[in-house]
Amino acid sequence: MSGLDERQPASEPPEPPVPSVRSRLVAVLPFAVTALVAVLLSLAIQWLLFAPLSLHAPMPTPVALNTPLPAATPPALTPAPAPAPLPDLPENLLRLAILDLEDQNRRLRSDLYLLRAVAQLDDALVALQANQLDEVDRSILMVYRSLDQAYAFSAEQDKGPLDTFRLQLSQIRDDLHLRPEGADRRLRQLRALMLSLVEA
Repeated sequence: MSGLDERQPASEPPEPPVPSVRSRLVAVLPFAVTALVAVLLSLAIQWLLFAPLSLHAPMPTPVALNTPLPAATPPALTPAPAPAPLPDLPENLLRLAILDLEDQNRRLRSDLYLLRAVAQLDDALVALQANQLDEVDRSILMVYRSLDQAYAFSAEQDKGPLDTFRLQLSQIRDDLHLRPEGADRRLRQLRALMLSLVEA
């Protein structure tokens, strides 16, 4: 008998329990709720976006293929209004108006040359930061020429400040190779003074 007991196979491990229907439903329930909410949301969005358009959109009228289209009428051209006649002004008033326009033109040209000088000062400052003293010297000469042209067109009250600018610029140029460390600050001050004269 003991020999027969030794030949019996070892008992197999117990099978895992089969999940019940209820546990399967509980596992699937979150996915089903998420899918249902997604479908309802997409339907609600479509209804909100497209329902007003379809409710208020007019139905297109059918067009017969053989019906000729009406010819487009060109827009009516309205004649341009005639220029208003110039009032008869006395000759001395006309002369004063012309002198005033010439003065404004000169002031504008002076300001343009002064703004060009400011831009050239910016070039000199950039070259000074790169320690290119020859380029700084060349830019200062261009600023001086622009100041000369601004002086030629400037009003009498602006000639004094422009002379001061040219004098300061000459001093900066003379000191450039001897003391370049202060040139940056002096060029910026001169630039600010030029801009204040343009804005005045």
